[in-house]
Amino acid sequence: MQHQVYKTLSLISVLVLFSNCTSKTITKVDKTNKLLENGKHLVVEKINKNTSYKGILTNHTYNSTHQYTYNFTVDRGDVNWDEGAGEPKHILFCDKEVYVHYLKEKYTSITHKDTLGNQVLDSSYFKVEEAFELYIDKRYFFNFFGDEYWIEVSPETYEEKKEICNEYEIPNDNELTVDE
Repeated sequence: MQHQVYKTLSLISVLVLFSNCTSKTITKVDKTNKLLENGKHLVVEKINKNTSYKGILTNHTYNSTHQYTYNFTVDRGDVNWDEGAGEPKHILFCDKEVYVHYLKEKYTSITHKDTLGNQVLDSSYFKVEEAFELYIDKRYFFNFFGDEYWIEVSPETYEEKKEICNEYEIPNDNELTVDE
């Protein structure tokens, strides 16, 4: 009986040793500077995080993940945008207004009924969507006080403004695309 217990404990110990893994995260920051035709200076920053999980003894890669975030500034902080995982595509300058067009992933949950087993099932997926925002700047006294923020606008509003304002492409890696 003791022999069986030792075998089981030995097997569990070996499995634990082989299943343990380490993680390694590499973070890289890419900055792109661009002088726009209207004389404004655009700085786009993309932070890439790659994490891999490897077995301690086997050195086998069990999983790897890739995450990124974007942010940009115009003229050293006159306009700031930080939408996280959203990917900026265009910036639109009107007289005193600034708009941004970007792509974002939206988590969508679906509940449906299994016709055979008559069970309710849940599933989910990520869908890439276009988003449009207007920059609101309520800062004052050399931008020390007040607040700045972005509000969502309709695609129609953006398209109307695009006809009479100046639109510029924002450098990005085109990781997101909209499926039509």
